Parts: sequence; C-alpha cells; structure tokens
Amino acid sequence: MIEQIDVFDCDGVLVDSSHRYKNLSNGSIDIDYWIKNNTPEKVAKDTLLPHAALYRESLRDRLRYTIIATARQCAMHDLTFFRDRLGYPQKLIFRKEGDHRKDWLLKAMGLRRLLNLKQFHHAPVTVWEDNPVTIENLKRLFPTWQFNHVKSNQGA
Repeated sequence: MIEQIDVFDCDGVLVDSSHRYKNLSNGSIDIDYWIKNNTPEKVAKDTLLPHAALYRESLRDRLRYTIIATARQCAMHDLTFFRDRLGYPQKLIFRKEGDHRKDWLLKAMGLRRLLNLKQFHHAPVTVWEDNPVTIENLKRLFPTWQFNHVKSNQGA
C-alpha cells in the first residue's frame, strides 16, 4: 500500500544541467539552445544536486511512490542518465515532442491522470520544484499537496 507520493522536478532540483541552459532576454528558457545542447556528451556532464539523495531515499522506501515530473523532452541518453545516475522512478512524466504546453500545465495534466487512480487517492503528495510559477499554479489545482520550493541557480 502506498503511504506517500513524492514528486521531483529534474533540472534545478535533482540535476544541475545549467551548462546546457540559457535564458532569452525576456527571462524565458531558450528552448532552441536547450534542444541543441541535449546531446549524449553534454548530458553526461550533468551533475547531481543535493536533493538527489532525498530522491534515492524515496525510491528505496517501498511505501512511497516516486515520480520525476520534468518539462524536458527525454531522449534515450536522458533515460540512461536517470537509470545510471539517479535510479529510475516508478513514474516519469516528461514532454513529448511537439508538446508546447506551459511546464506547470504539462506536469499538472500528467500528475492528475496518474493520481486519479484508485490506489493513490488516500496518499499525501509532496512536491520538490524550483520554478515558482509551476508551484503557484500546481498549488491552485492541488491545494492539499505539500510544496517545497528548491532554490536553484539553474539557468543563472
């Protein structure tokens, strides 16, 4: 029986991929730059952040259901990185090619679909996220969840 659901964002929470990240002058993510720098060689240079230890602890606990909810498009080398460096989650929510929804909406739709399943109705949900816009929007949709704003220098 699942007693707790843990949801972790990837970039800026579990993984430092800032060497592959850049903002546009308006503050939004330069998606073209991100995609161009999503190569196996550059992903291999990503490093783990301190919350990766908490993530791994969640994975080891059989009473917890551990999710990575990321706005990334995941290529095979991303999945390999997760498997080899982090440990693969029970569920991975990520952006499919051609999906241009806002990050928070992508995550909300994926989480709602999963957590509406009967086996998850009773379990409290804790989220670790570095994007304040995502946190505010998810809080509005899921007011009973616990949110942890992870301060990140991702993209700084």
